[in-house]
Amino acid sequence: MNCAVDSTKIQQDDGTMRGIEIIPEGCQAVSEDVCSSGYMAPSNNVTFPMNSLKQCCKCKAGEACPLCANPNACTEEEKEEFVTDENCFGNAVAETPGVPTAPGPSSETDTSNTMYTLAGLLLLLLLILAGFFLFSR
Repeated sequence: MNCAVDSTKIQQDDGTMRGIEIIPEGCQAVSEDVCSSGYMAPSNNVTFPMNSLKQCCKCKAGEACPLCANPNACTEEEKEEFVTDENCFGNAVAETPGVPTAPGPSSETDTSNTMYTLAGLLLLLLLILAGFFLFSR
């Protein structure tokens, strides 16, 4: 679905190009200081690329679009780039800036990153203790 403002394409192993994909109704209303369009898809609503961050969505057709030079009268080129009438928009409430959209780690990747961080800290602690024993003689 063509919902994301970011038009970056990623080349697949088979040579085809693929853009950011958001689930149907995955874009939620947010304040314009979070995303200029007023809509954002949280990372769990982004199906490609895997482990994506939050993505700003395009503007909703029929509404003013701050991404256009004149928000109340987008040109045809601006509409193609910044506005969509696809089924991108859900009914979630606006996100308050500074408040996370989802609590804590929610994927296996977050858990494995935490494990690597803890292992690194343990190794660092062991090196510090070894340094104390070597230099205390």
